[in-house]
Amino acid sequence: MLVACLALVLSMGGVSYAATRIGTKDIANSAITSVKIKDGAVNPADLSAGSRAALSVRAYAYVPWDGTVDLDPARSRGFASVTKPATGVYCLTFTDPSLDPATVAPVVTVDWDKSAGANLTAYVSVSAHDCPAGSDLGVRTFSFTAGKPYKPSDTVGFTVLVP
Repeated sequence: MLVACLALVLSMGGVSYAATRIGTKDIANSAITSVKIKDGAVNPADLSAGSRAALSVRAYAYVPWDGTVDLDPARSRGFASVTKPATGVYCLTFTDPSLDPATVAPVVTVDWDKSAGANLTAYVSVSAHDCPAGSDLGVRTFSFTAGKPYKPSDTVGFTVLVP
């Protein structure tokens, strides 16, 4: 029994000693993988500037369906304006000239709480077809009725994000 207790005390002491003596320089590069990092342990400040930039949204806009064609300023950044040249056609312009419409991958989603109808969709048209010169992105909005062809709709509120 004495030998077992002595072994237990020595093993616990060894772990405590190692925990206080192993530092950053003792850990090999690439030895710690994402599986070994506790969720929530890495904060944005812990990342490099390039990594933070890659994970951020560079521009976003909320276009409500309320009878006006306007950006919601509280929920938009990086877009200068939106116009609606035709039913279901919205044309957006970036404020940042470094955002190239040909190299971004925007995402658009319907705001179901602020739209009228049940079968709605919105999608990005990077080519901005039907938009006036100078527009960067086009968004098309449609409504669907069972058994009938889809039709452009002005009753769809949407949000567009540009990572």
